[in-house]
Amino acid sequence: MIRRPASFALVLLLATGARGAGLERYKDWNKSPEFTYLAVDSEQKEWKKIGSDEEAERFIQLFWAKRDPNLKTPVNEFKIAFDQRVKEADQLFALPRTRGTLTERGKLYVLVGAPKDLKRQVGIKPQPVAPPGQIPPPNEPGHSMGESIATFVYEAAQLPDWAGMKSLRAEFIVEPASDFVSGTGGGDVRRLETKARQVALVNPQLKEAPYFKTAAELETERKAAEAAAAEALRGPVLTAPVRETLEGLLAKEDTGALSLFPIVGRDREPRLHAQLFVPASAGVPGPDARLAILVRNDAGADAARVEETTAFEAAAGGSVTSRELAVPAGSYSVATAVLDGSGKILFSAKRKVSVAAAGADFSLSPLVVAARVSAVAKGKADEAFTLSGNHFVTKGGRLGPEDGLLFVVRVYNPKVDTATKTVRISRSVKIKPKGAPAMDVPLTADQPVPVPDSKDGTELISLDVAAEVIEANLGEYLRKPGEYDLKVTITDQVAQKTLEASTTFTVTGVLPAKKK
Repeated sequence: MIRRPASFALVLLLATGARGAGLERYKDWNKSPEFTYLAVDSEQKEWKKIGSDEEAERFIQLFWAKRDPNLKTPVNEFKIAFDQRVKEADQLFALPRTRGTLTERGKLYVLVGAPKDLKRQVGIKPQPVAPPGQIPPPNEPGHSMGESIATFVYEAAQLPDWAGMKSLRAEFIVEPASDFVSGTGGGDVRRLETKARQVALVNPQLKEAPYFKTAAELETERKAAEAAAAEALRGPVLTAPVRETLEGLLAKEDTGALSLFPIVGRDREPRLHAQLFVPASAGVPGPDARLAILVRNDAGADAARVEETTAFEAAAGGSVTSRELAVPAGSYSVATAVLDGSGKILFSAKRKVSVAAAGADFSLSPLVVAARVSAVAKGKADEAFTLSGNHFVTKGGRLGPEDGLLFVVRVYNPKVDTATKTVRISRSVKIKPKGAPAMDVPLTADQPVPVPDSKDGTELISLDVAAEVIEANLGEYLRKPGEYDLKVTITDQVAQKTLEASTTFTVTGVLPAKKK
């Protein structure tokens, strides 16, 4: 009869101990100012069921969310104000064994707010001396040495809207180890404190605290979004067979009639113009032909991709198409291929290229040789290999004897003549057959180029210098097939600075003999 209750009591103790054992970080949270002053009956009962820090953390998050005036933002304005008042009350009202917030003065300060005036009257009366064997009579509360009377004075401006009062005068007796409300204002203080607990609970039916991402999570998302945007700018994801084809080309030596022209735009961003010439011997790409391009940096990462059905432009000796690709400054390998509707490769090419960033000094882009040039409509002025209103067909630097010989180079940061607001550029050209002396090519004098006023003085000044060295029938002038070096010398007449650019092109044959 005696053992059963003892055994039952033991089970209760074990269960209670197991429930509390999991609380470490939050084991004393029920003694905090927020729980002490704000928790309603249902929350006080619920807290007793909490058995782990994880449960406690969810409880506390929901506790504050129920008191958040705006659940759509990650900031809880009520909690911020409450925590600030707690900090101030701890500093103002601390007693030797009680933190300031948990005093009666601190309670009113935290729940209602700071008063307009806080007065303190220090007690100066010594403790009365009693006759031997008798208890000394008490002084009036707050008037003995070591005691004081603290008076909080509120006017309408300091009282919250829900107070329903125009003013409040609250008096507290402060003893060495405790304080308590005194005087006629005590009833008003208790009513305000009770009402503060009620009005703070603005979302009583909330079952789960809203989740707001942390700064670290937002930063991770931002970086992921930037990476996704950068990946999208590189172009579409290549289909597996096309990627395999292009990656195979990247592993080989340079081949094919592919011209690459790296330049810097007026926005100071690098651009890579790519032009693929498909010779007639490879066939004419049909309307369902696909163009595929893969630009890869030296680290093996994709910098730009193209895979699309495209129309080719007819050109002497074959077909041509051009693309402008946005890539950062760096060194790249570029592979391109033309495939028919069945996926068969009609033509492919591969080249290496270096793309430079915008500089501040007088400089030149690489030199590009073209077989012919044609004027373009105004709406097509921004297309690849379209410079100064003309479209250049390069044929990958492999020129037939019937082609012309042209060049284009972009000049950066020539000095502006402040008097005339112009730049003055002169050029000279030499052609050198392999193993033979160089030949000077006469060119007409260049005219000064007007420079528009800069909006802020930071725009990049650039201009395209082009010339038609030989209009057509290149074989009449360069009668020996093979490689030739073209050197262009550009002089900034204002700054008196000279730079050179050179490239190699190939003449692929000779003109047929003229019939007599």
